[in-house]
Amino acid sequence: MRFRVVVALLYVVAAWALNTVLVKLVFTQISPLAFMALRFVVMPPLALVLLRVAGERLAIERRDVPLLVACGACGYGVYQYFWMLGLAHTTAFASALLGSLAPVFTLILLALAKVERIRGIRWVGAAIALLGVAMFEGAFAGRATVRLGDALTLAAALIFAGYNVLSARLLSRYSPLCLVTITLWIGAAMIVPGGLWAIVHTPYANLTWQVWAIFTYAVLFPILLTYPVWTWAIGKAGAARVSLFSYLVPVIAGLLSIPLLGATIAPYEIAGSLVCICGMIVATALSRFSIAEWWASRTLGIER
Repeated sequence: MRFRVVVALLYVVAAWALNTVLVKLVFTQISPLAFMALRFVVMPPLALVLLRVAGERLAIERRDVPLLVACGACGYGVYQYFWMLGLAHTTAFASALLGSLAPVFTLILLALAKVERIRGIRWVGAAIALLGVAMFEGAFAGRATVRLGDALTLAAALIFAGYNVLSARLLSRYSPLCLVTITLWIGAAMIVPGGLWAIVHTPYANLTWQVWAIFTYAVLFPILLTYPVWTWAIGKAGAARVSLFSYLVPVIAGLLSIPLLGATIAPYEIAGSLVCICGMIVATALSRFSIAEWWASRTLGIER
């Protein structure tokens, strides 16, 4: 993998991790619903401008409307409610870690929909990742709890997995930037009405410049200035290799949350997160490895 591709990917995962920590920080001054709704007032028009600058044309085929609506809901409209409210009720580290389970949930949905045959090693990886989540939640440390924020974040990861599955059916007819633009507008139509009350009743005069700086960052970086870079990197290095970098997000978020949020991370949470990340790597990086084929090769001489 070329150096510039590595640098680009490190920029993306660092931007995503920092966004989780900064958004958590801003909730001390503005409600999650107001912050979320305001973002989706601004982001869709900016995406449209970016599409025009890129020289792409926005065209929607009528047959794709139901699928696009479902993508808009899973990628933004419904997903953001669960993710944002989940982050408000858990730590930035937990949010980043549990949110990273979306690829594992994607495997499960693909298998249930019989879209793709999932090799045994990927199920092993998924099981290890879920074991890591149980460890992270204190199941083996005598501190098992069911935190509302963690449950909401897990639900958000499952919903976003639906976006991964559905959007794959559209990328043959829409560019990544075009698909992001369309689904952002659909998501905004679901989010902004639900956040209108919060927008109207927010005491804007009391908000500090830090809130607006974080808002600007949250509008530009998590999607508009990172998704195109991520897609470019996939074109250069392949999806399998690029996806490994996403597992740096919870690590970076955890490290950043200590100085920025004053967070403390328990030893069992560190152990659980490492097991979870290892499981996710197994589920994605070893996708071409077959346990059955490996065992057959090992026992071939014995059977003869």
